[in-house]
Amino acid sequence: MPATHDPAAEASFQRELLREFVELHARVTLRIPLVQALLVGGSAFVLLPQVPLIEFALWAVAVLCMEGARAAHAWQLLRRLSRLDLRKALRQQVALAFLAGAEAGVMLPLFKPDLSALNQTFLTFILVALPAIGVAVSISSRLLAGVYAAAILVPTSTAWVLLHPEHLLATIVMTLAYMLALLFAANENEKLLTRSVAIRRERDEMVRHLERSNAEVNAAVTRAEAAALARTRVLAAASHDLRQPLHALSVYSAILATSPTPATLDEVATHIDQLVRSLGALLHGLLDLSQLSSGHYVPVRQRFALDAVIANVCAEFEAAAAKKGLYFERELRPVTLESDPTAVLRIARNLIDNAIKYTERGGLRVRLRHDGLCAILVVEDSGKGIAASEHAHIFEEFYQLGNAGRDRSQGVGLGLAIVERLVTLIGARISVRSRLGAGSRFEVRMPGVRDAPPPVAAAAPAPMAVALEVVAGSRPRIYLVDDEPDIVRGMTTLLQAWKLEVRTALDVAGTAALFDEGGCPDLLIADLRLRGNEHGPALVARMREIHGEFPVAFITGETSSEALREARATRWPLLHKPVDAQTLRATIQSLLAAHGTTRL
Repeated sequence: MPATHDPAAEASFQRELLREFVELHARVTLRIPLVQALLVGGSAFVLLPQVPLIEFALWAVAVLCMEGARAAHAWQLLRRLSRLDLRKALRQQVALAFLAGAEAGVMLPLFKPDLSALNQTFLTFILVALPAIGVAVSISSRLLAGVYAAAILVPTSTAWVLLHPEHLLATIVMTLAYMLALLFAANENEKLLTRSVAIRRERDEMVRHLERSNAEVNAAVTRAEAAALARTRVLAAASHDLRQPLHALSVYSAILATSPTPATLDEVATHIDQLVRSLGALLHGLLDLSQLSSGHYVPVRQRFALDAVIANVCAEFEAAAAKKGLYFERELRPVTLESDPTAVLRIARNLIDNAIKYTERGGLRVRLRHDGLCAILVVEDSGKGIAASEHAHIFEEFYQLGNAGRDRSQGVGLGLAIVERLVTLIGARISVRSRLGAGSRFEVRMPGVRDAPPPVAAAAPAPMAVALEVVAGSRPRIYLVDDEPDIVRGMTTLLQAWKLEVRTALDVAGTAALFDEGGCPDLLIADLRLRGNEHGPALVARMREIHGEFPVAFITGETSSEALREARATRWPLLHKPVDAQTLRATIQSLLAAHGTTRL
């Protein structure tokens, strides 16, 4: 038996070994009637002139019938092997072996009075040889071999002693020695069979392990090939969607160089703003997708009022729906959920945004309920709908229905791909039901419903309504730290246009000089990664330790999880490049107002 401390594995091995005994013995038993027929025929040839014909015929019929019964029993066992009670089957085989041995063993006691001394010796020799054959027939089972041998040798030895009393001691000793030798041989064969079964199990387990490994490798190769194809498709689509607005920007740049009229200048400014927003949406979508696909986004589970989150998202899109003349219905039942609120908010935002984008008439309906275990968010619209053949593709990156020309007003095609990854990340499920021309229905089932209400969050400080004074020396002072001179120049111009006093630095030494000269700013805006492998959070920590408290906003183009986690740990706002002017202005206003400085 293999060395193991697993009771289940040991029991499985014992069952397999017992099955091997039963099956092999049954297969050999099927051939025994032929062997026994030859033995009966040989015995008849030698003994019939001296023994009564009727007695011999009765014995021969009994022997052959017994072996036939054993063979029939063996055939039945083999047919039902997978459903057998193996221990019961082995007991039946032992009982039949005993009866077969006993029928052979009565030959000498039955016929000895009629035999000559030579034939008695011949018959005794035949009977003594039968147990040795029985060791082979028993297929290494000590129990089967011992029972069969005892059934033959005990009556044969007894009859010999009755014929030759002077051989009593020798007969007993030789019979016992022979029995021990047979049992020893059967025991060694049993060990050999046990090792064979153990080796076969190890081989089979190794084959299964290799098959599993091969399957895993094949699956990994398939996933890698699919990922490579997806990356190729994403890069191709992203390349197109990046080239188009960049080309348009180069055209507008050329227009600005021609000293356009004020009306043309306003139009160009509007178009440039739209292009920058489109580029920002694309890059932010790619960043989100990259973080989710690489496992860098780690969900933060907390208890919150899901209905309040969904209500805020709906309020965010009310104006967009009204602008298109769409109705916007809401049915939000109170639900407390323990999950990642940021992921849930982004799921709801992307689904509602999509519903508005692809609906021209009618409107949309947002419903929230729960079934005791899962929160169920449903977003329905009366838009153009999705053909059944497209359902499997709508969650792919850059896949958009009815937008072969890549119209940027319809988004960049990453919303549902991000939704699917977020849904998987929080352990939720998303389903879609839609027909072409009949609108769409997206349902998200999110586990984690809780009975207890969420903890009451502290109210955020209200922005102070302090008017911005433009008198010299009274403007909010902003320190801007970035190692890209072009960004510093552009940001400085923009912030000064908002009537802010701006001082800039390109590195750590320049930042330290700013603080030594002017003290703490009203707001520090810093890049996340600076020159010399310096990180913005580390720089801010040192400056705050030396000069005291001041508000901070980080701006970054980083995508690595470590750098982003470090920035988020500070609890200060983190804006991803490119940052649109509206978002930047709102962030600055919020930070200045929260710290009692001013608001734009």
